[in-house]
Amino acid sequence: MMQRVYGLVDDELVHRIDEKAGEEKVSRAQWVRIAIEAYLHRGGEQESLETVNLRNEAVKLREEAVNFSTALDEKGQEITHLKDKLAVKDGEQDRLKQQLDKVTSEATQRWEEFKGFRNEITKLKKDLDQAQSENNRLKDEMIKKQSEAEQGRTEAEISRIKLENYQSTLKLKDDEVSFLRAHIHQISEKLPKSLPPSQEEARAKSWWQFWK
Repeated sequence: MMQRVYGLVDDELVHRIDEKAGEEKVSRAQWVRIAIEAYLHRGGEQESLETVNLRNEAVKLREEAVNFSTALDEKGQEITHLKDKLAVKDGEQDRLKQQLDKVTSEATQRWEEFKGFRNEITKLKKDLDQAQSENNRLKDEMIKKQSEAEQGRTEAEISRIKLENYQSTLKLKDDEVSFLRAHIHQISEKLPKSLPPSQEEARAKSWWQFWK
């Protein structure tokens, strides 16, 4: 377990620390920790440069390990967060899939209803065509009947006119007959009453009976 240690230093010392840390390519905190460990392990004796470098390398490795562990923890948290988001996405995906299945089912039902309507429309159109054809046939038949009726009325009118002509002709004939009868009657009245009998009457009766 590592802890933080704080201390106050002047600006010049800070600049020198940064220069040394830059030369050794470590952070300021790493360089300070290395310096503290070197001082504590010296025990009043001068350590070799190789030992110091090894210790510095060990400190760097420990620092990298800590950083890697920290980064690993962060990645673990990020992975956990991503898993949570993925779970949410999976739930959203399941919900969308259910909605899609519902919409697909409704669309399939609507399609079946549409096909039923289309078949019904086709049947109605067929019935309409048949009714139209029957209507046209009845219309043609009605026109034919009207033509026949008109022809019959024409023929009846012609017959009526002929009948009236016949009646007029008969009336004229009757008038002529009446005129002739009246004329004959007038002539008969003017003729003498005693006429010699005809041969048939003379043979049938005695001759003196006709002169009484």
